[in-house]
Amino acid sequence: MVNLNPALTGTELTPEVEAQILAKLNEVRELMPFAVGLSSRDRLTYPALGSKGTQFVQRSLESMRQNPSLVPAFVDVASIENSYAMYNNLLGIVESVQQLERLVTDTMHVAGSNSRSQAFEFYNSVQRGAKANVPGAQVVFENLKTRFKHGPRQESSTTVAIPGDQAVA
Repeated sequence: MVNLNPALTGTELTPEVEAQILAKLNEVRELMPFAVGLSSRDRLTYPALGSKGTQFVQRSLESMRQNPSLVPAFVDVASIENSYAMYNNLLGIVESVQQLERLVTDTMHVAGSNSRSQAFEFYNSVQRGAKANVPGAQVVFENLKTRFKHGPRQESSTTVAIPGDQAVA
């Protein structure tokens, strides 16, 4: 018997619960009408704010507040403060979202592993049945064994000599 993760044994994600989860996630999206989606190319046009950048923005804002006469007319301090506050508030949210994402992907990983292990157990049983001429087993085995078909292995025509070792192909 395959060692299945007991946390998932006998549990299921019903369509109703899945719909509730998706509805809650949509509620979160609706709470963030300001959220921006970027393409990979767009992400390259916006420099990321790391720890050094965060310190720079903090110091700049402090300096702007203390020296308003030095702030150019085209720099909107309130806008910077708002964007920076949003950035900091989103930090806490992103940590929680990342934890949830990890929880979901780990659960998917275990569920996939459990199902794969059980499918292999079935395959091995069918394979043994086909060898023993159990009625119907050969057809099922032929259908499933295509998963394991590989093309002929090609030998590398290049041989590399490593000093002090045997030649490696």
